[in-house]
Order: sequence, then C-alpha cells, then structure tokens
Amino acid sequence: MRSYADPTMDPSPIRFRALRLCSLLLLSLDISLSFSPIRPNAARQRRHLISTALVPIKDDRAADVGGNPDEEARRGFLAQVTSAAATAATSTLLPQSAAAATGTPAAVSASTKIARPAYPADMDWPLGKVAFSLIPLAGTSTRRATVMEEVVPGQIWTMDQLQGIVNVNVPVRQTVVKLSEKAGGGLLVYNPVAPTPQLISMMRELEKEHGPVRHIVLGTVALEHKATFGPFARRFLRSTVWLQPGQWAFPINLPVQFLGVTQTGARLREIPTANVSFGYRKWAERDPVPEWAADFDFEMLGPFKFQSVGAFGETALFHKPTRSLLVTDTVVSVTEDIPKIIQEDPRAMLFHSRDSIYEVVVDDEASRKRGWRRMVQFGLVFFPSQIDVVPFGEAISQASKIDKKSRPLGDGAVPGSLYPWTWHDNDADLKNFQAISKGGAMFCPPILTKLILDRNPYETLNWVDRITSRFNFQRVIPSHLNNNIIAGPKEFYSAFDPLRSDPKTGIINQRPLAEDLALLQKASDILTNFGVVAASKVCDGEPARTDGRFKG
Repeated sequence: MRSYADPTMDPSPIRFRALRLCSLLLLSLDISLSFSPIRPNAARQRRHLISTALVPIKDDRAADVGGNPDEEARRGFLAQVTSAAATAATSTLLPQSAAAATGTPAAVSASTKIARPAYPADMDWPLGKVAFSLIPLAGTSTRRATVMEEVVPGQIWTMDQLQGIVNVNVPVRQTVVKLSEKAGGGLLVYNPVAPTPQLISMMRELEKEHGPVRHIVLGTVALEHKATFGPFARRFLRSTVWLQPGQWAFPINLPVQFLGVTQTGARLREIPTANVSFGYRKWAERDPVPEWAADFDFEMLGPFKFQSVGAFGETALFHKPTRSLLVTDTVVSVTEDIPKIIQEDPRAMLFHSRDSIYEVVVDDEASRKRGWRRMVQFGLVFFPSQIDVVPFGEAISQASKIDKKSRPLGDGAVPGSLYPWTWHDNDADLKNFQAISKGGAMFCPPILTKLILDRNPYETLNWVDRITSRFNFQRVIPSHLNNNIIAGPKEFYSAFDPLRSDPKTGIINQRPLAEDLALLQKASDILTNFGVVAASKVCDGEPARTDGRFKG
C-alpha cells in the first residue's frame, strides 16, 4: 500500500445538571478552557486573514485554480469562522514535517530529548478550537497534520487527522472514492475532516487526475464530524452534499446552513429514506436516486433520538466495485501497530508512556507502544482500571517540578503539564489492552454498547443483519483507529455480539475487561436515573458495577 503525507433539551435544571455531570464523567479529567499560546507567525497569519476576510468571496474553483494564496486563505478562514461560531453555540455534549510529507512515521531514536515537530502554515486551522466550545481538542487551533494513504490503487484514498483531548488522540478519517463514469465520474468524500491548506492541496491533486469532488456525504449525526463538514463543503461549492437524517445541535437546534454549508436546492440533499425530512422532499421527489448509487449501496441505522437531548445515526456505504464498507463510529479495530498519524507527532504517545509524572521519557519503540496502548484505553473506556488518580493539589505541585525535558510532551494539549494519575507497575495494563485489541478483531466501541445502542439493540441488530446479508464486502474502512480492516460479513456480525446479550439467559461480555467499564456503567446509570436516556435493554447485567472502582 502506498502512503502519502502528508428530545429537545428539557428545561429542568436537574436534567441539565445531569447532562453536565455525565459529560464530565466521560471526559474524566480536569479540562482547561483557556486557549493555548499561539505562535507569533500564526498570529500574524490570522491578522492577515481577518484583514482580507471582508472582501467578497469568489467562486470556489476560480479561487483555487487561479492559485491566489491570499484568496484561498481568506476563503478558508471565512468558512471556518462560519462553522466555528455556530458550532460553539450548538455543541457542548455528546467522545508537516518531512516525515509527514512522505507518510513515513517519525524516526524512533532512544533519546530523552523530546523535539517539537515543525509547524508549517499549511497545517493550521484558524479558530478550530471554537468548534468544540473551547474545549482544547487536539488539532484545533493547534498544529493539525494530515496523513494520506492509498487504500485501493486509483480508487480509494483516506486522509487521517488527529482528534482528541489532553493528549488522548485517535485518528479521525475521511474516505475519498473515485466514481465510475456510470456514477457521473469525479470523486465522492465520506465524512470530511478539517480543510487545512495541506488537506486541500491533497484533494486538488486527486481532482487533477480523477476529476472534481462531486459528492460530499456526512454519514453520521455526531457533532465531531459535523464540525468539519461545513468548512470542507465550502471549499467545493459545486459539489452536492448529502446528510444523514436526524441532524441535531445543542443547545439551539440550528440547521446546517448555520454550520458553514452554503449549498442549496438540488445541491443540498438528505440521504434517501422512505420518509425524507420536510425541507429535503422537493428534490428527493424530483430526483429520488442519487447518481452515486451506480457505485454505492447503503444501509442506514437510526436515527435514534435520546429522551432529553441528542441523537445517534449512521449510514454505512458499500462500494460495489472494490467491495469496501465505509462506516463512521459503529465498529473499530485496534492493534499495537501505531497509526501513521499518531506517529507523525510522537509526543502524545510519549506523554502517556510514563508511569508517573516524574519519569523521564526515553523515545524508543517500547515507549511509543506503551503510550499508544494507554491512549487507546483512555479513548475507549475513559477511566482505565490500571490508573490511580493523584489528588488535585498534589498534581499541581508535581507539575511545577517536572523535568524540563518532559515539558514539550504536553505543549498545546495538557494545561500546565499536568499528569494527575499514576499507572500500576510492570506494564500491568498490557492485559487490559490485549482484551480490547484481541488481535485486531473488529468490535463495537463500548461507549455505544453501554450508552446508546443497548437502548436500541433490536433496531441495531436488524441493521447489522441487512448489511451482512446484502453486502459481500472484503474490507471495512471506519472513521477512527485502524484503517483498511480486512474483514467480511462474519467479522462485522460478531462485532455486535454484546447487543445479543439476554439478561435472563446470559450476558455476552464487552470487549474491555469489566473493571475498565466502571465509568461507562456509572454514566449509564446516571443518565438513566435522570431520564436523559432510556434504560438499557441489554448489556446491563455485567459485573462492571461490582468489579470496577465505583462499587456498590
């Protein structure tokens, strides 16, 4: 494989407090809302963008084909301002260097010196931090690199960026597929990521060889994917955008036009269903079958609306020519092999490789793998059982005494270099990671099986049955963690086994160990008690209540 671098918010104060509490539980960390320092040259670039932003926007292709960098930067800035400002008001709740230019992971050298990677202007995404209500997510108003891979030569490419918080980073991925002549030609993009100059440059190169971006699909209602959809769509104004039904925003349910999407009429569509939303019926009735249906079939899950606020929905696309299944969040795979986008800047791995804040990091393969497996545990279960929390005051005191060589590890991601936990000795967490990984076998993430899909197990399993009976796929491309999973219907079916549990006849265990599910079990109980979500229909008889840190 070639690699390249590159229902409605309840006004009850009690419910609102419950939502906030559960949000904090799921983050399980003390989050600073302050902006990280902006590099001087980045600050000058932003001032320049602001000064030029008042000029009327020209046509997308004219700006890009003409090669005017000021115009291109200004247009990108305006798109991001539009998306960031609206998303900041609507989303507070539901989780290059030369090396990057070639897709080659940064070299591993046994050294205690931690280098800060280069921060070229083409990796910047101005005002991106605002897209998540000022929570300091990785790759927002900080360095946001892109790594591109060719999955199927000449037909499918992926672009990975980072998504995370306090150095718990995972890949977030868009998939680009070349359409056949029968499907109209050009390119289709599934779940686009942030349109940094670097990513747009990659897209323009693909357009030169394979034709323009003609369709952009948002196959989810998840806010973290929606946040980048509008800015990306603004860079390809002649494309048609397709939305997963059930889109929502919080606390004000604004339409996508307030999130940066400027396509209208026939270019603003909803993925076809038997009951198309009112605002999209006109064109659904005139043109009911998308032209990309010549190459793709699809199956839609949900949307499932929560009792208080929010929803979950996802559309899986099956690319018939390559037998590839594109999904968003419903399945993932993870192994000890570190994704290229994580290796591109190894500081997050090295940050988490320490057993305590006082440990001086050695940058070698063992440290990186240890850090990676711990990032995976934080990312999937939020509060791993193999850590002990350090009291806040003590954590502040420790951070003030950190070895200077370790300070770059938390730059722009961790407030004050805090490391408010310790890991149990002798790689005790290895067994926890191995239980999650299971050699890379696909699974449905526990946040879905413990908080969302277990409230709608029968609808979910019917969706799984439709996919596995209709689509003879040979690979799965999710939007997170491992890319290009070589798997078929059998493996996809097995990934949802926990939803087949029956509290009366037996429980099928989740992938993580029971003690690692303690926080998610507690969150599930709180959300249920306060009426935010319905009670779990499965997955609720596991030993997480008795084996985890929140016993009794």
